[in-house]
Amino acid sequence: MVSSIRMKQIEQLVAKKKIDRAREVEEFIKAEAEKIAKKKASDERIAKKMAIIEAGGVVPNPEPPVVEVEAKPAEEKPVEKKVAKKKVTKKKAAKKKVAKKKVTKKKVAKKK
Repeated sequence: MVSSIRMKQIEQLVAKKKIDRAREVEEFIKAEAEKIAKKKASDERIAKKMAIIEAGGVVPNPEPPVVEVEAKPAEEKPVEKKVAKKKVTKKKAAKKKVAKKKVTKKKVAKKK
């Protein structure tokens, strides 16, 4: 038996999953549209270059787009000298090695 609280949780979970699936579908459609737009722009550039080549011309190298970035004034910060700290290491006490006794099996002569 499922309690009413558990049933409400299940309904909320199902509703949340539907919303998530719808969002994923929208993102997929948007990504596909962007991919198609990029492909179309690439095909147009290639077609222009091919037309120039077929006409016997030389394709000029296109200049990369210039993106202007505002220069931020450099903030002056006081320079602090960093002093390296000496690392102090503790010597570990040497562990005592205990000699192990060798166990040898005695051979017993078999009686005939």
